[in-house]
Amino acid sequence: MKPRAREWPLGLAWMAHALGRDLQRAARVAGGPEALWGASAAQLAAWLAGGPEVAERAVAARAAFRAADAREALASRGIVHLPCASPAYPSRLRAIFDPPFGLFGTGATMAALQASETAPVVGIVGSRRPTGAGRRFAAHLAAGLVERGAVVVSGLARGIDAAAHEGALDAGGITVAVLGSGVDRVHPRRHLALAQRIGCEGAVLSEYWPGTEPAPWRFPARNRIVAGLSDAVVVVEAAARSGALITADFAMENGTPVLAVPGWPGADMSAGCNALLRAGAALCEGPDDVVAEVSQAAWVDAPVPAAATGAAATVLAVLGRAPAGVDRLAADCGLPHAQVAVALAALEMDGLVAREDGGVFRAVSRARGG
Repeated sequence: MKPRAREWPLGLAWMAHALGRDLQRAARVAGGPEALWGASAAQLAAWLAGGPEVAERAVAARAAFRAADAREALASRGIVHLPCASPAYPSRLRAIFDPPFGLFGTGATMAALQASETAPVVGIVGSRRPTGAGRRFAAHLAAGLVERGAVVVSGLARGIDAAAHEGALDAGGITVAVLGSGVDRVHPRRHLALAQRIGCEGAVLSEYWPGTEPAPWRFPARNRIVAGLSDAVVVVEAAARSGALITADFAMENGTPVLAVPGWPGADMSAGCNALLRAGAALCEGPDDVVAEVSQAAWVDAPVPAAATGAAATVLAVLGRAPAGVDRLAADCGLPHAQVAVALAALEMDGLVAREDGGVFRAVSRARGG
């Protein structure tokens, strides 16, 4: 029986799931994904690693597949599938060397992707084991970027990825998470609530069939999608061997600007970022640096910083009397160290305080310009 030609974008995702492998390379060898879907058993045996046994499994999966039934099942679970030919498929992603055959999405998928077609899209990535300062910077960078009109993309991993998503959400912005598993297999599981938050205004995306479990080789494939969706990629903290650097490499291959946050020499979490800077990545110290690298995008004017409130107002009032470090501020303000640190990060991002040598902060007379 001749394979049904229009089924290939969804059908290849099902076949990949059934085989437990990626079919991107086989599609390139075949001359395209549609040719792979319509291939004979002999051709599949030649193109798929594993020979005739794997080819027989692929043919059986194709014969059992019914696109209409699959779409109905996906819709019943609130899962959208966008084939690469769909007008709603991200145009940036379609232009990369190895675009996914299609995307599965949950949440406000169509609205988020529509917004990302006209807004600047910034990927923020980094270590799964960042420093506290790195997490705070990622969150405040994401917040500052969505205030300038950007959509923030990341991979929902622990550490910097999660902080970037949270910062964008806390600022009322749109963020997109790309998974290295099915959209119904959020990894790590502790981020299930975060994925649900993202879905309220943004989207959770994957190229993998629902039910696909995470695997180490799927995360680099996921990283190419993060890079492919982005107008710029910012690496906040990364060790010398970090998945974030793979995302940066994909971005460079696409001709997408890469920015890195400089780190303390010799620190493990600085090695990857400092290496990127030596290789020519742009310096990122805040949202303005990203805006400068993506000058053609539809940025909006930076908001005027509002007067500090709550703990930030208390910290700012104390600094107005004299510069101080975190320990002194915590004592004078009567606040926990962690709360003082968060307040300082927010004030610093708004340009209301500046950091001096020795971990001392001082109040400044006015906010940075946009």
